[in-house]
Amino acid sequence: MTIMPSVKFMILLFLTMALFDHSMAAHYQVGDAAGWTGAGTVDYAFWAFGHHFRVGDYLDFKYNPQFHNVMEVRKEDFESCNSSSPILTYTTGHDSVELTSGGHHYFICGTPGHCKAAGQKVDIFVLGGNSGGPGGGSPSISPPNDDGDNDSPSISPPNHNSASLMARPNFISFKWLYLIATIFLVHGLL
Repeated sequence: MTIMPSVKFMILLFLTMALFDHSMAAHYQVGDAAGWTGAGTVDYAFWAFGHHFRVGDYLDFKYNPQFHNVMEVRKEDFESCNSSSPILTYTTGHDSVELTSGGHHYFICGTPGHCKAAGQKVDIFVLGGNSGGPGGGSPSISPPNDDGDNDSPSISPPNHNSASLMARPNFISFKWLYLIATIFLVHGLL
């Protein structure tokens, strides 16, 4: 059985688009233009609140390695700004950290005083998998409490019972639309 050239083309196109899906990871520069800084100019909790992180996305930490670093830590160490037992430490000044699992990922600067006094720490909530649409969403944020124990806002996981109004487009849908349009174009139906 021979395969027609247009069918071969469609198979090749489909395989190319399947590979394209894996390259759709988003890169987020932590702190946007200010980067990863201890100057107190970035509220990292609000920065994280404005983004939708998914497994496979990357956090790009840009900073001066003479003064800062990035440490991934456990929740308890994040809350107390304890840098003595990090999970991972990054020190290049231009670190790209892949988010490989869903849930919370905690990052601090291990330079003394930067985490606690300057607020150089960020709690990233990652939605599991790369699926978009309803059930996604972003973490909810509450203002700082007044008991004096913690001066930073608290972040909770998203409510998975409501649809996100700011969900990223589902690139798989675009791929299928593109594939169908290409089929029609190849066969002269459009």
